[in-house]
Amino acid sequence: MSEIAEEKKAGPKPMPNNEQENSAAQAKASGSSASRKLNKLRRDPVAFLVDSKAYNITQQKVSGTLAVLGSFALVVLISLVLIIYFGIVATPRYASEAQFVVKEAGSNDVSLAGLASLGSISVSMRDALIIKAYIESRDMAVALDNAIGLKKHFQNPDVDMFSRLSLDATTEEYVEYYIDHVQVIHDEMSDIVYVEVQAFDPEYSLLYASKLLEISEQFINRLGDKMAREQMRYAQEEVERTHSVMKSQQDKLLNFQDKNKLYSPEQESSALLQAINNLQAEVIKADARLKELTAIMREDAPQVLAQKNLINSLNRQLKEEKARLTSENGNSLNKVNLDYQEIKLSAELVSDLYKSSLAGLEVVRAEAYRKLKHLLIVQYPSLAEEDKYPRRLYNIFTWFAAVLMIYLIGRLLVAIVKEHRD
Repeated sequence: MSEIAEEKKAGPKPMPNNEQENSAAQAKASGSSASRKLNKLRRDPVAFLVDSKAYNITQQKVSGTLAVLGSFALVVLISLVLIIYFGIVATPRYASEAQFVVKEAGSNDVSLAGLASLGSISVSMRDALIIKAYIESRDMAVALDNAIGLKKHFQNPDVDMFSRLSLDATTEEYVEYYIDHVQVIHDEMSDIVYVEVQAFDPEYSLLYASKLLEISEQFINRLGDKMAREQMRYAQEEVERTHSVMKSQQDKLLNFQDKNKLYSPEQESSALLQAINNLQAEVIKADARLKELTAIMREDAPQVLAQKNLINSLNRQLKEEKARLTSENGNSLNKVNLDYQEIKLSAELVSDLYKSSLAGLEVVRAEAYRKLKHLLIVQYPSLAEEDKYPRRLYNIFTWFAAVLMIYLIGRLLVAIVKEHRD
């Protein structure tokens, strides 16, 4: 025990010279190895990683896994690429939705039942299909680009290259890209048109949808207004034409009256005919009086001579009046009255046509207003709070299913070829 205590007091025994030299050599080797690795990392990081033990182990495991998977590894690789793209890389797209219906001011659509409804189309459905075609047209794409710079938004360089429109895209490519990113659905039951637009920014998506509605409303208003103006223009021209013809006929009638110094040949003829009848009655009375006188007096009696003179005067007057009424020359009252009646009838006919055209103008004006088209908003676009596209899980699973199906079909074809070759 005393010896042990003395050894403790004396401290540890010195190591032999060989052990000390080995320890020093190991420490020096370890330091030089660490410095070499550090220098190699600084000079060539890739070579340092490739030469590392962890890399070699990982490479062996990957090689073993690929050997086990075989050609199916390509499916796994593509699936990983799809997951990375749709999960991380793909730029989100925000959707803004709106719903509207196109109606005429006086629309009164009655749906047909049974076989009568086959092949029939209502006015509101026709208008809805027209506005749907316009929204999906080149004109709408160009109008939106001029209004809010839609093409530049689609070409945003911050968007991933698979989602954005190329910077050197032509107008046709822009229109095709626009059509691919706008959705228009027409509900045949309610005639409501559903519109969804996609943009890379929620505020811009709202502006996009609002401007699309505004341009659509302007288009449908122009469409109805153009039809109304065409109808009104035709009716107005017809009124002006009939008024011009009526004015011409009236001037012709006035000139005829001034030329013949007659207001109404018809009334003049009636008055003259009445005068002739009166003269004929007086002649008859005068002849009867003459017969009475000759019965009691001589032929040369003064009263008989006076009565004969009266009868002669009445006959001359009667002959003159009859000549005014009817004669072979063109100045007789009956011929003047015939020409007058023809001119008067033409003037009355044109006047009736003018009245009819005026009434038609009012009917066309009312009908034009009734056919004016209005775009009634059912749902206004709102600001999107979260992205709707791309549908990440849906796209990942869809693409994976497609790739897997192609892989299986390829394996099947290869197996068939090998079987026939053997």
